[in-house]
Amino acid sequence: MITKKFIPLFAVILVVLVSLLSPINAKAGSGTCAGNVTVAAGDTLRKIADRCYTTVFALQLANGISNPNLIYVGQVLVMPGAILKGNGLTDIYIVKRGDTLKSLAADFNTDFSVLLTLNPAITNANLIYEGQRMNVPTPGSIPPTPVPTSGQVYVVQRGDTMKKIADRFGISLETLVQVNPQVANINLIYVGQRLNLPAGISVYIVIRGDTLKQIANRFGTTLEALLSLNPDIKNANVIYVGQIIKLQ
Repeated sequence: MITKKFIPLFAVILVVLVSLLSPINAKAGSGTCAGNVTVAAGDTLRKIADRCYTTVFALQLANGISNPNLIYVGQVLVMPGAILKGNGLTDIYIVKRGDTLKSLAADFNTDFSVLLTLNPAITNANLIYEGQRMNVPTPGSIPPTPVPTSGQVYVVQRGDTMKKIADRFGISLETLVQVNPQVANINLIYVGQRLNLPAGISVYIVIRGDTLKQIANRFGTTLEALLSLNPDIKNANVIYVGQIIKLQ
């Protein structure tokens, strides 16, 4: 017979055993993926993406990482859903899975059209990406009037920097940065990246490796149109570094 004194002790032991054997219902990495993540020894973008229920591509977009195999211990990565404080008028929001422009407009108490105006790089209002950086109004602020784009794009070439590109088009670095909010780090651009150009761009300065045909393709025009705009070019196959090419 079990004594009355033994029953409470048995009950305590049973509770402890049940608590130890019961599965813990918690997300892997919970509490470590909100806002930002600091890269630890042994981390890869794939491991971090899996741990935080996102994708490698989203992390690349969010952090301006061109080589997914090149991250370092101590590096701080911003995560989808994070908000980066801006200039007091606009902030930067990192798009998370499931976001739409309509839902974001509601979240930030603004209009769909305002988000499109603040983000000229968005050409399809129904297509935004997890990890994409977007300008959003700071709560209580009046968003500034953004610099209009020309609809033209420039494809980054080897050796380019944002400053060099701005100089090549005779515009300020600040203006080029403003029409390219998708560029997470202005010191980290890559060959083949497409940059928006502000309205009013009418000339291009030739760099090493350029051909007139490449320039025409880059700006969505034809070789014949460029030759017509630049009658001083007598031979379409002969242009030189530093030459000014009229685009319109």
